[in-house]
Amino acid sequence: MKLKIFALLPLFGLVLGASMAQKSPADSLKNLLSQNLPDTSRSLILDQIGRAYMYSKPVEAMYYAEQGLNLARKIHFDKGISRNLNRIGAINRIIGNFPKALESFLFALKIAKDNNDTEGVAKIYNNIGILYSEQKDSKTAIAYFLKTKNLAEKLHDDYLLQIVLTNIGVDYKLLNKLDSALIYTQLAYAMESRKKSDNVNILLLNMGEIYFLKEAYSSALAQYKRSVPFSKALSDDVILSQTYVEMAKVYQKTNQLDSCLLYAKKSLEIAMKVNNPKNIYDTGRFLSAFYDKSEPSKAYYYFKLATAAKDSLYSMEKVQSLQKMAYEERELEAKNRRRIEARQTAFVSQVKIYSLAILLLGFAVFAFFLYRNNRQKNRANTLLHLQKQEIDIQRNKAEKALEELKATQAQLIQKEKLASLGELTAGIAHEIQNPLNFVNNFSELSIELLDELAPQPPEGGINTPPLGVGGLLSDIKLNLQKINLHGKRASSIVKGMLEHSRTSTGERELTDINQLADEYLRLSYHDMRAKNKDGSTIRFNADFEFIPDPNLPKVMVVPQDIGRVLLNLINNAFYAVSHRVVVVETLHETSLQQQQSTSLQQSKYQPSVRVSTHHIDNQLIISVKDNGNGIPADILPKIFQPFFTTKPTGEGTGLGLSLSYDVITKGYGGTMEVISKEGEGAEFIIKLPIG
Repeated sequence: MKLKIFALLPLFGLVLGASMAQKSPADSLKNLLSQNLPDTSRSLILDQIGRAYMYSKPVEAMYYAEQGLNLARKIHFDKGISRNLNRIGAINRIIGNFPKALESFLFALKIAKDNNDTEGVAKIYNNIGILYSEQKDSKTAIAYFLKTKNLAEKLHDDYLLQIVLTNIGVDYKLLNKLDSALIYTQLAYAMESRKKSDNVNILLLNMGEIYFLKEAYSSALAQYKRSVPFSKALSDDVILSQTYVEMAKVYQKTNQLDSCLLYAKKSLEIAMKVNNPKNIYDTGRFLSAFYDKSEPSKAYYYFKLATAAKDSLYSMEKVQSLQKMAYEERELEAKNRRRIEARQTAFVSQVKIYSLAILLLGFAVFAFFLYRNNRQKNRANTLLHLQKQEIDIQRNKAEKALEELKATQAQLIQKEKLASLGELTAGIAHEIQNPLNFVNNFSELSIELLDELAPQPPEGGINTPPLGVGGLLSDIKLNLQKINLHGKRASSIVKGMLEHSRTSTGERELTDINQLADEYLRLSYHDMRAKNKDGSTIRFNADFEFIPDPNLPKVMVVPQDIGRVLLNLINNAFYAVSHRVVVVETLHETSLQQQQSTSLQQSKYQPSVRVSTHHIDNQLIISVKDNGNGIPADILPKIFQPFFTTKPTGEGTGLGLSLSYDVITKGYGGTMEVISKEGEGAEFIIKLPIG
């Protein structure tokens, strides 16, 4: 049992973090050095390259760490000096130069403390603990590990905390406090399982060791077998070699000697391949004892291997030098304590001197304040003047805000008026609609009765009614037709009033104007085609295009209000181009001479409506443009007046543009204007404020 503990001692403390180091992307770090980086960054990268190589290529690792140290000293970068010294100490520890390792750690620790580098102090404490653990001083090692644990918890560094929990478990195991060892190792394994790093093989090996010491051999072997595939996946030959020799010990205890010998030889083969003296010593001692009685020559061979490995690790000179360094460390700490006490005494004396100086300074300050009093009066007057100016500025801002509030209030009042007008209009329209329906219905019925009343010619001859009765019937029928015509016109006006008096929810919401415009453009076009499809000799067809601004911001509007405005403007545009189409088609029915004079140019006409959006500064702009007949210049000023229309009788109410104009200007504080040239088309432009 002493052989096993002695062999484990130099291994487990230092393996923590080894797997991660072996898998570090050293090549990527080297590539970083070829880039134009600050010297501080280069110093830290050199330390990380040393970390990546320190287990597999310690000589190369030492080269990079010393380069990082020299660069850090050159630029006076204390953090780089501390980190690279810590790395040099770790490399010396791995190759067995323990005194040199402790010397590097102590220098690094002093620099880290002087610079309040808590993370660096924690890592150095952990390395010093590993060093003492490898020298079989587990109590001192645990003391350093507990310091590391406290700092890791303070830093919330789970990776370092998991490492130090593992180390504490190892040293409690070496002290034969197996229950404590198992608790700390299981805590570390729980953290390892959560973050899925590369130390799981080490933890499984540690738990197997603890179970072995507890003589729970089946549990120990299970943990070793779980560790093997992780070590192989990580190419971690150091841990794999140690795992194999521990499996051999279990097989020896359970009297499975063939398996014992197989795994012991595997362990030695791997240890010699990676030149790991600790595992060579451990496995060599084990095989020497195995062959001691059966094959003395083989026992002697393995004993020599173990002795050579032990000599390289534990020479008396190194042990004595390490003890000397530990003594110097304690002396240095005592000297530092005395220095601190002396500084505290000097500080008390300085406080007394400073108190007297402060008293004298108080008198000087009092005199200074008396002198400054007059100057403050002048400054107070200047400050008062500046405050008055600031008050004037704030008053102007308040007056401007009041004006804006009044404007907003006026808009709200106008909106309420429009809502009331809409309700009144709807009420009046509903009341007018009923008698108009009676007028239209009875006029049509009377015409039908007059048609039935008119005498029919007898068969085979002509029977002409008396002249007086026929004339009266004809006049009555004509009058009824006119009544019906104007009744339908009045019905159309009422229908328009009802359509435009519909009230919306009035709730503004963020609206995508691009989507709204595209939707109503298509709706208007298909509605126009549906109206023209039956009962017309001319089939309506037109080009239409929507050109959106892809970066158009959404605006707070009532979608139903803006939708009505867009629908009115787009309907008017399609009406204008359809009216020009009718003119062109009619020209084709005229004589050949007329076609040659006027319609040859007209026949090339292609009706088109274009809707576009864009924004400039804080304004959202919507344009509805057509290539119809345009609007004559003499009626442009009347275009937004209520009940004014250029459409034939019965086709328009004159309310669409008027209500649209009120919605944009009074409801949203925007503008609506029209640009037109007779014979070329018209363009309506809406400008809405954004925000």
